[in-house]
Amino acid sequence: MMQVGVDQGYQPVQPIHYSHKIHAGDNGIDCKYCHSSARVSKTSGIPSLNVCMNCHKSIYEVAESTATEEYSKEFYDGEIQKLYAAVGWSDADQKYTGETQPVKWIRIHNLPDFAYFNHSQHVSVAGIECQTCHGPVEEMEIMSQFAPLTMGWCINCHRDTNVKVQDNAYYTKIHEELSKKYGVDQLTAAQMGGLECGKCHY
Repeated sequence: MMQVGVDQGYQPVQPIHYSHKIHAGDNGIDCKYCHSSARVSKTSGIPSLNVCMNCHKSIYEVAESTATEEYSKEFYDGEIQKLYAAVGWSDADQKYTGETQPVKWIRIHNLPDFAYFNHSQHVSVAGIECQTCHGPVEEMEIMSQFAPLTMGWCINCHRDTNVKVQDNAYYTKIHEELSKKYGVDQLTAAQMGGLECGKCHY
């Protein structure tokens, strides 16, 4: 029963093939350009297709060098056409047609409802890199769940991770008080209350 709900390695086939390797890896696009709400919200959000079109209005095909043995140039170009169909973009006329189709993306990372997790607290306040939890996304042709996302995995991170307090006004006062209490210069998330049940379950 311990593995019920643990979906580490889950790698569904999406309705439009999106290569994180090409976008985040080869082209160096910052994760938070597409997942912009991760900085300010509980959720990282599913990027609007309009974000895709910021580039793909001009990029209607991939370079020959992008193709691999497994994924041909024709395959990638066909996926761009799926994007155009979804947003209602006519590449020939260089304008929107008004005829759109919903894209039924399949969620990969899905915590149970009784567990509270806030992306902005970890991304903006703690300064944790996306790869810490999501793995080497920039190398993933097909996105998969890298970490187990279990309670024990989260707690171990809170026990081992020192909170970044330098130039972080959010933690200045509490760091001064708790560092005296524990007699240390660095504080882990656990020492700042990161193991309290109510932090994640309330």
